Amino acid sequence: MIGRKAPKVGFLGADPTWKASWRMIRSWVCHNHKIYYTLSIFWAFAIYQVMWNGMVGYYRQRNEHRSLEWAIAKEAEWELIKPKEEEYDDEEDEDEASGDEAAAAGGEEEDE
Repeated sequence: MIGRKAPKVGFLGADPTWKASWRMIRSWVCHNHKIYYTLSIFWAFAIYQVMWNGMVGYYRQRNEHRSLEWAIAKEAEWELIKPKEEEYDDEEDEDEASGDEAAAAGGEEEDE
């Protein structure tokens, strides 16, 4: 017999529901410009968001220790756990005491 051979179609392509879905897309989406362009813009937005969140989100996750928020949190944590420093106020007290002693001894008298 001479004629056209039957196409080799897989399980999914032979499904009547699948064929009806593609017919619906052809007749309702592709022939309606508003729906077609709206759907095109939606897919562009969706792909952009997936790619941006995937790449930039991965970068942010891997480099969180370089962020300003992380540094502020670590500084706040250090303020809570840092060891207490000894205050050396004795030096200032000694300077004031020696100045008072000199004034008492008459070292700065010029009122005569």
